Amino acid sequence: MTRSLRHLNSLRAFEAAARHSSLAKAASELNVSHSVVSQHVRNLETWFGTALFVRHGNRVELSETGRALRPQIASGLQTLTDACEAILRKSQAGTLVVSAEPALASLWLRKQITRFQTAFPRIEVDLRPAWSPDRIDDGQVDMIIHFATRMQASGVERSDLFPIDGYPAATPQVRHGVQSAQGDVDWAKAELVHDNGKETWQKWFAAHEPDCDTWRKGRVYSDLSLTIAAAVDGEGVILADDILCAQDLASGRLTRLDDRAIRCVWYQVAVPRGAARKAASETFRDWLLEQTTELRE
Repeated sequence: MTRSLRHLNSLRAFEAAARHSSLAKAASELNVSHSVVSQHVRNLETWFGTALFVRHGNRVELSETGRALRPQIASGLQTLTDACEAILRKSQAGTLVVSAEPALASLWLRKQITRFQTAFPRIEVDLRPAWSPDRIDDGQVDMIIHFATRMQASGVERSDLFPIDGYPAATPQVRHGVQSAQGDVDWAKAELVHDNGKETWQKWFAAHEPDCDTWRKGRVYSDLSLTIAAAVDGEGVILADDILCAQDLASGRLTRLDDRAIRCVWYQVAVPRGAARKAASETFRDWLLEQTTELRE
């Protein structure tokens, strides 16, 4: 037993790589480098004396031995996870102060916190929307969830939460005014709604309509929540996404105009490094990352 548990981290790396068919995606999930995951897998293969994966460039495929091992390792890790979470739900307590980008806070994170506190009722999460995130090292917050471009670079442990992929969307009325009978959008007629500058729409036009300069037009709002609200009110076309705009798209308040999308931004979650981090912060961070695994793939 002692010899087997010595390889527990390697077994976690193997299970993640097997699930994703990718060492890089496993590294992202485990918040380590690609080389660390590769070394863990090599250590296991040396220990077992057989290959666990067949390599195809950046993609990996389970060998026959790997296929036999994976379900048992996955089951064992889930048993360990369930056992630890059962204790944490009863024992961990306290208040976490979370600083989050306002649109994310109101349109997605609030609901996740409600679900988390149902599972961990002794942990209270104090959600504080902030366009400019506080610095973790000043002791005012325990966690930051914000655009990757606005995260502090030092003193924190950062993890990718999910990306925002934007595509044109508008109200049915606005869509009727800019769309031809064939379904094409006349971009010369379109009024755009911008979030914190015109760079994102400029990026979309550069990728998909390089000869059109419509991106120069339209209202600019400093907050993504205001941008979404303006689009719902019929002010123009927005670069919507399937996460923050999910309710407006499902209800029909917004409708997709064009299938072409661009990667707008990544959201990240950051906690203090080392001893400065609360145990409850790590629990909440890991829970969020587990809930969003599919969004990162």
